[in-house]
Amino acid sequence: MRKPGILLLVLAMALAFAGCDQLKGAFQTSLGSTKTATTTTQTGQQTAQPVYGTVLAKVNGDTITLESFDEKVKNLQALSPEIKINTPEAKKSYLNDLITQELIYQDAKSRGIEKQKDVKDAVEEFRKGVMARQLIMDETKGITVEPSEIEAFYNQYKQAFASARQIRARQIVVAAEQPAKDILIQLLQGGDFAAIAKERSIDASASKGGDLGTINPAEQFDKFNEVVATLDAGETSPIFKGPKGYYIVKVEEVKGGQIPQLTDTLPDTNMTVYDQIKNGLLQQKQAQRIQDLTDRLRREAKIEIKEELLR
Repeated sequence: MRKPGILLLVLAMALAFAGCDQLKGAFQTSLGSTKTATTTTQTGQQTAQPVYGTVLAKVNGDTITLESFDEKVKNLQALSPEIKINTPEAKKSYLNDLITQELIYQDAKSRGIEKQKDVKDAVEEFRKGVMARQLIMDETKGITVEPSEIEAFYNQYKQAFASARQIRARQIVVAAEQPAKDILIQLLQGGDFAAIAKERSIDASASKGGDLGTINPAEQFDKFNEVVATLDAGETSPIFKGPKGYYIVKVEEVKGGQIPQLTDTLPDTNMTVYDQIKNGLLQQKQAQRIQDLTDRLRREAKIEIKEELLR
């Protein structure tokens, strides 16, 4: 059974699949199919020129080569990984879609649609886009990232790769400073934090022994987050002032916050920290190369703009 929807996808994305190396014939046939070229002799006879590649199909004389077919399969699956064209049946179905598109293209050409202004304009815009893309590929070819660059970036920004720190804590809140000092002395002498919280805290968490669960920093005030960030599991804070009075906090448990090594795999990906940094630095270098190119072209170009028309 043919997979539904592939034909529509092919027709909708045809321009996107034309390879940069097919500029010369990109607009002759659909999806880069190679049309058998003809030349006219002095006697008026037309002779067919050889087709380069293995002939896979012919549609009213237009040739689809095996090589161009394989390239289109590769491009299609790169753009839409969910589409699998890896069985004889799937390949036959896809080839049938290409033939259908070729027939539509040929009929459109026979009706003179290619001579319509909007079609000619669209083709010209596509041609410019393909050429610009190829120039960018040529300009960024050969750009590399050295291991030393990756290590330097990691050492400078490795904190950014740390997993989120999850903290479970308890708190005691009292209205005045002196009771807070008395409670802190009790705690330092071995008093049970949860029991004292139930007895002395004025916060709603008192009924749960001051248990706040896992802290959401967005729900706490700045001083609270600042103090908690300095504590390890099992540690109790000094007294600090907050919106409801005087606070004492105990961190019960800390999860996360570890900094991964360069060789560690990032969560929910198949990519290591090393690979992510390498890809990011490569994209940065490529972007800079293109920025330098466009800056130079603008400096050397004569550009005239009538901004008053942009109203």
